[in-house]
Amino acid sequence: MNLFVLYMIIFLSACMISYIFTFIMRGIALRFNWFDLPQKRKVHTKRMPTLGGISLWLGFNVGMIFAFLKMSKLYADFFTQFFGLSIAFLLVLITGVCDDLYNLSSKLKLIIQVAIALILLYYGFEINVISTPVGGSLPLGILSIFISVFWIVGLINAINLLDGLDGLAAGVSGIALFFMFIAGLQMQIIPVVVLSLSVMGAVAGFLPHNFYPAKIFMGNTGSMFLGAALAVISIKSFQKQSAVFTLFVPVMAMALPIIDTFLSIIRRIVNKKPIFKADKGHIHHKLLLEEKTQTKTVLSLYFLTTCFGLIALSFSKLRGLYAFLALILVFLVVLKWLKSWGFLNFKSGNK
Repeated sequence: MNLFVLYMIIFLSACMISYIFTFIMRGIALRFNWFDLPQKRKVHTKRMPTLGGISLWLGFNVGMIFAFLKMSKLYADFFTQFFGLSIAFLLVLITGVCDDLYNLSSKLKLIIQVAIALILLYYGFEINVISTPVGGSLPLGILSIFISVFWIVGLINAINLLDGLDGLAAGVSGIALFFMFIAGLQMQIIPVVVLSLSVMGAVAGFLPHNFYPAKIFMGNTGSMFLGAALAVISIKSFQKQSAVFTLFVPVMAMALPIIDTFLSIIRRIVNKKPIFKADKGHIHHKLLLEEKTQTKTVLSLYFLTTCFGLIALSFSKLRGLYAFLALILVFLVVLKWLKSWGFLNFKSGNK
């Protein structure tokens, strides 16, 4: 089968299953009163059906089944890893559902997230070598365990923190996945391509139900799944020991949730609040005060994520001094943007 056709089947099958099952999931949520209720720290003002993340998980798995049927012999090592990936993602699903229905404690969720990370490490999803922007690579040794766990757990929570407006977490994740898909194609990293397509298809099927005004929320089930999926895909890109596929490509593609999480941690430390205590000081909350509407705010952050994605692709072409200078320039521009919009004012918007 032609690769283009196979890629389209993977994407469209994940999209179709996610789109159809979201209808079903909304009906089930309404039937059993599974709602995300309004709270002071949340933007929505009426109860909303939740657990839409189950549709994302199901769509992803259907896309991967098509990939497995056609590509398992060619990429046997990766599809052996997929068994471990399935176990980890099933644990993500169960944890997310329990959290959405019963509100698990932060400590318990963190313990489970670390367990999920360790399962992924056991099956080979580990950052053991990092390519540098000036050429060569840096072996991490035993540090790879801690860095990998930190990265996986960090991204799971980053997408969860980003999930504050209708369609925001799904759309931003979808855009980041698109750029990692393009980079994977350029570098011929088939696992990155297949995983990105499957998750991207699931997001594309879910987003029409979730964009403002949302008919269903993904819940922590969905945000945890997307965070874990983005972590796994980025790790597969890290593992490609190529001079042109560096750490900065996936990191830059996911810059928005990473920056937001980093600022959230600093803000809560400055205000002497628990790190896991929710607030309304996130980038999307502050931007909403300026843009006034959810749609404008979300589209602005889509555009910002697209810009980061284009920068990510440009990094894959730069080497040596040029890459280093470009990295400094991007850092200064982002810092200026954060300061101009008041995102570095940690004493405001944190209630």
